[in-house]
Amino acid sequence: MSDFQTTTEPVARKRHACCECRGHIEPGQQYQLVSGCWEGSMESFKTCIPCVQARDWATAQPEWMGDGEHLYYFGMLEEDLANLAPEISPGDGRRFKANRLQIQIGRRRDTAHSQKAA
Repeated sequence: MSDFQTTTEPVARKRHACCECRGHIEPGQQYQLVSGCWEGSMESFKTCIPCVQARDWATAQPEWMGDGEHLYYFGMLEEDLANLAPEISPGDGRRFKANRLQIQIGRRRDTAHSQKAA
């Protein structure tokens, strides 16, 4: 649980990396910036809008299980979606959506990684 935190949605002036997918947040793109103090340590997390939307969807699911103290941990959305999908009943379209969101995060990460290597 945070000691305190603020959430804003600025427009990028330079390239940033998303804390979830590690994809690029390009200049001119809006992103979510969460800054605060957790366990006495100041930190900030920049999240691209597709990952914000995926996190919002995932945490709204009835099968979502926080650890009792935290709703989610930054940087673990892909893993959280992988854990959420099997909890949803087979044949429920939400299970497919959880898997699809997980794949999209991986693709954004892989695209950013391949651009960095080039």
